[in-house]
Amino acid sequence: MGYPLIDVLRTGQRLKEACIKKNIEAKEIKQFLGLAAMQSIYNWFQGKALPSLDNFYALSSYLGTELDSLIVPQGRYQEHEILEDASFFRRQAVYFGFLLEAEAQSSS
Repeated sequence: MGYPLIDVLRTGQRLKEACIKKNIEAKEIKQFLGLAAMQSIYNWFQGKALPSLDNFYALSSYLGTELDSLIVPQGRYQEHEILEDASFFRRQAVYFGFLLEAEAQSSS
Protein backbone atom coordinates (compact mmCIF):
# COMPACT_ATOMS: atom_id res chain seq x y z
CA MET A 1 0.00 0.00 0.00
CA GLY A 2 1.39 3.36 -1.03
CA TYR A 3 1.13 6.70 0.67
CA PRO A 4 -2.55 7.75 0.55
CA LEU A 5 -3.25 10.91 -1.45
CA ILE A 6 -6.38 13.02 -1.82
CA ASP A 7 -7.91 13.49 -5.26
CA VAL A 8 -8.22 17.27 -5.03
CA LEU A 9 -10.44 17.65 -8.11
CA ARG A 10 -12.97 15.01 -7.11
CA THR A 11 -12.91 16.12 -3.49
CA GLY A 12 -13.74 19.66 -4.62
CA GLN A 13 -16.57 18.34 -6.76
CA ARG A 14 -17.91 16.29 -3.87
CA LEU A 15 -17.71 19.30 -1.55
CA LYS A 16 -19.60 21.42 -4.06
CA GLU A 17 -22.25 18.70 -4.52
CA ALA A 18 -22.71 18.45 -0.74
CA CYS A 19 -23.27 22.20 -0.55
CA ILE A 20 -25.76 22.10 -3.41
CA LYS A 21 -27.70 19.26 -1.73
CA LYS A 22 -27.90 21.28 1.49
CA ASN A 23 -28.71 24.47 -0.44
CA ILE A 24 -25.65 26.20 1.03
CA GLU A 25 -24.06 28.95 -1.04
CA ALA A 26 -20.43 30.06 -1.07
CA LYS A 27 -21.43 33.31 0.63
CA GLU A 28 -22.78 31.37 3.63
CA ILE A 29 -19.58 29.34 3.84
CA LYS A 30 -17.51 32.53 3.74
CA GLN A 31 -19.48 33.98 6.62
CA PHE A 32 -19.46 30.76 8.66
CA LEU A 33 -15.70 30.25 8.31
CA GLY A 34 -14.91 33.95 8.67
CA LEU A 35 -13.04 34.12 5.37
CA ALA A 36 -12.09 37.46 3.84
CA ALA A 37 -13.06 36.47 0.27
CA MET A 38 -14.99 33.78 -1.54
CA GLN A 39 -12.15 32.97 -3.97
CA SER A 40 -10.82 30.26 -1.63
CA ILE A 41 -14.20 28.53 -1.68
CA TYR A 42 -14.38 28.66 -5.48
CA ASN A 43 -10.86 27.20 -5.63
CA TRP A 44 -12.00 24.35 -3.38
CA PHE A 45 -15.05 23.66 -5.57
CA GLN A 46 -12.89 23.68 -8.73
CA GLY A 47 -10.34 21.31 -7.23
CA LYS A 48 -7.55 23.88 -7.33
CA ALA A 49 -6.96 23.70 -3.57
CA LEU A 50 -8.27 22.10 -0.40
CA PRO A 51 -9.51 23.83 2.73
CA SER A 52 -7.20 23.83 5.74
CA LEU A 53 -7.88 20.93 8.08
CA ASP A 54 -9.64 23.27 10.54
CA ASN A 55 -11.85 24.75 7.81
CA PHE A 56 -12.55 21.31 6.32
CA TYR A 57 -13.59 19.96 9.71
CA ALA A 58 -15.78 23.00 10.45
CA LEU A 59 -17.34 22.78 6.99
CA SER A 60 -18.15 19.08 7.38
CA SER A 61 -19.84 19.89 10.67
CA TYR A 62 -21.78 22.75 9.04
CA LEU A 63 -22.90 20.37 6.28
CA GLY A 64 -23.88 17.74 8.86
CA THR A 65 -21.61 15.08 7.37
CA GLU A 66 -18.46 13.19 8.28
CA LEU A 67 -15.20 14.64 7.02
CA ASP A 68 -14.27 11.28 5.46
CA SER A 69 -17.39 11.32 3.31
CA LEU A 70 -16.20 14.51 1.61
CA ILE A 71 -12.69 13.28 0.82
CA VAL A 72 -12.03 11.24 -2.32
CA PRO A 73 -8.82 9.20 -2.17
CA GLN A 74 -6.67 9.33 -5.30
CA GLY A 75 -6.94 6.20 -7.42
CA ARG A 76 -10.18 4.97 -5.86
CA TYR A 77 -13.60 5.33 -7.36
CA GLN A 78 -17.00 5.08 -5.84
CA GLU A 79 -19.34 2.69 -7.65
CA HIS A 80 -21.44 5.49 -9.18
CA GLU A 81 -18.28 7.22 -10.46
CA ILE A 82 -17.22 4.05 -12.29
CA LEU A 83 -20.64 3.85 -13.91
CA GLU A 84 -20.48 7.53 -14.90
CA ASP A 85 -17.02 7.01 -16.43
CA ALA A 86 -18.21 3.94 -18.34
CA SER A 87 -21.21 5.86 -19.63
CA PHE A 88 -18.94 8.69 -20.78
CA PHE A 89 -16.67 6.27 -22.68
CA ARG A 90 -19.67 4.58 -24.33
CA ARG A 91 -20.95 7.97 -25.52
CA GLN A 92 -17.48 8.82 -26.82
CA ALA A 93 -17.29 5.50 -28.69
CA VAL A 94 -20.70 6.06 -30.30
CA TYR A 95 -19.72 9.60 -31.28
CA PHE A 96 -16.40 8.40 -32.72
CA GLY A 97 -18.21 5.69 -34.68
CA PHE A 98 -20.60 8.32 -36.04
CA LEU A 99 -17.65 10.45 -37.17
CA LEU A 100 -16.00 7.49 -38.92
CA GLU A 101 -19.26 6.62 -40.69
CA ALA A 102 -19.76 10.22 -41.80
CA GLU A 103 -16.15 10.36 -43.06
CA ALA A 104 -16.61 7.12 -44.99
CA GLN A 105 -19.82 8.43 -46.61
CA SER A 106 -18.19 11.70 -47.63
CA SER A 107 -15.24 9.84 -49.16
CA SER A 108 -17.49 7.72 -51.42
